[in-house]
Amino acid sequence: MSLQFNCYPIGIYQENTYLIEDDATGFKAIIDPGYFDAEVRMDIQNNAYLKYMLLTHAHQDHFSAAKHYLEEYTSLKYAAPENERALLERYQTPMPTQWVKEGDVITLGETELRVSETPGHTAGGVCFVTEEYAFTGDTLFRLSVGRSDLETGDWDTLVCSIREKLYTLDEDLVVYPGHGLPTSI
Repeated sequence: MSLQFNCYPIGIYQENTYLIEDDATGFKAIIDPGYFDAEVRMDIQNNAYLKYMLLTHAHQDHFSAAKHYLEEYTSLKYAAPENERALLERYQTPMPTQWVKEGDVITLGETELRVSETPGHTAGGVCFVTEEYAFTGDTLFRLSVGRSDLETGDWDTLVCSIREKLYTLDEDLVVYPGHGLPTSI
């Protein structure tokens, strides 16, 4: 099982929107829908293959294009962290069709994305982890970590999440953060 993907680092904050594709089936998912335009739509190609839109946390730069995806791809399943419900309601963004929590698995063809709760940057942030990759949102960056001084953030919780959840993963796992370049654990 393997993934192919594109990264679109767009906007004032250079938020990374990822389009991932399961090699075996061609099924696709958007991770952190902050960007939407013709480039992404061309890369999606066949609407029937886009199955999921996954959100790592409820900051506007990561979900600002969610509405556009849901309007264009009407059968899309939108999954977001259950513990981010209050923030998403406050921002008055489209509500997910599926809430995820620790241990849940999103199946994309032959690829399984495990949900790992990693609060700290926000109270309900999650990472999506496969056998080879971790999509960490704003929890972990290359040579840095996410801010904890924003709404619902907490430094001690962030450090605990990184130590107990991410540093326990295989050190060769490739990390795809919400901003910046890929790194490893």
